[in-house]
Amino acid sequence: MTSSETFDKPMVLIIDDAPEYLSMIAAMLESTYGVRLASSGSRGLRLAVQEPRPDVVILDVLMPDMDGHAVLAALRDDPRTNDIPVILMTSLARIGDEVAGLAEGAADYIVKPAPPNVLRARVRVQIELKQARGRLRERNAALQKEIEHRNQVEQALQRTIAELEAFGYSVSHDLRSPLTAINGFAVSLLQSESATLTQQGQRRLERIVAGSRRMNQMIDDILLCSRAERSEMHLQVVRLDVMVAEIVAELHYAWPATRVGIGHLPEVYADATMLRQILTNLIGNALKFSGGRSDAQVEVEANTVDNVTEVWVRDNGAGFDMAYGYKLFTLFQRLHSEEEFPGTGVGLAIVKRLVSRHGGSVRAESIPGGWTTFTFTLGGGDRAMAEERARAARQLSAQWH
Repeated sequence: MTSSETFDKPMVLIIDDAPEYLSMIAAMLESTYGVRLASSGSRGLRLAVQEPRPDVVILDVLMPDMDGHAVLAALRDDPRTNDIPVILMTSLARIGDEVAGLAEGAADYIVKPAPPNVLRARVRVQIELKQARGRLRERNAALQKEIEHRNQVEQALQRTIAELEAFGYSVSHDLRSPLTAINGFAVSLLQSESATLTQQGQRRLERIVAGSRRMNQMIDDILLCSRAERSEMHLQVVRLDVMVAEIVAELHYAWPATRVGIGHLPEVYADATMLRQILTNLIGNALKFSGGRSDAQVEVEANTVDNVTEVWVRDNGAGFDMAYGYKLFTLFQRLHSEEEFPGTGVGLAIVKRLVSRHGGSVRAESIPGGWTTFTFTLGGGDRAMAEERARAARQLSAQWH
């Protein structure tokens, strides 16, 4: 070990039985590196495990007590030193020796006497490679910790989802039974005992019937919203023009005076069932909120740009104040009273979930008493991109089951 050794520099261990070579190589390197010197293979092995470990070993092949091949084998067998790059150095310039040394695990092979600039370059390269491997190991270790953390989060999420599914089952079965009984007895009382009840009593009983029916509808909507998150996706080519025409034909009968305009609608790659639910909710809302006007209008159009299809549904109905627009896509949030427009406030929450399952987004713009536009995006003409989004959605859905 030289007096110039410092622990803040990369460390080079030189093993050679010739004192003149030890001194010469040390003189070439000690201005840049910490240097340790060993005049035999056995001493070199002892120095190799001392802290700080060497960043590179320069090893003479021909030594009397333990030759370089034996030292190299010992370094590779010891887990403390098996990642240290070894540069073999010999005065024998035979190709077979070089090949044999590299096959045994040497990182490089130099023939004595090596020019100083060549030796320094070879040492620098091996140290940089070792440092790069060290950084890569650290990153891999950090990545592994991150993966383990995410696995723990996913497991916690799966437990939470299982609990939610159990809750959904309870809502669907355990709560619906007594609610059905309440509604049934209330209706029976209203039919059989209404003559003996006061007007106030009748009104209260009617409110019980209406409240139980509304609660039953809310239970159905909760379960529908839950299924929107968990149902498996089946992507296919969907003709928007055909689907929208079918939905309008199904819904328009309730608002026959409303003029419905259907613009250009391209093909998209989507889950047909989910897309029908999205469009049914949005078109149904547009018809409902504009139906009270004598000049009621609903328009449906779409456009594809850069493989993304943007679909918008607009109406000239009641509209809403944009200051409260953040409530629109939240479960059971309403911007109008139920007396004005019936509903539970679940439809738009389902729309947002289904659009998100497709990797898209949804937004709304409105002027009270003016035009209201709901816009959502879907994967467009690039089927490969849509399939990739679908695979990601299926993986997420699989984690939830």
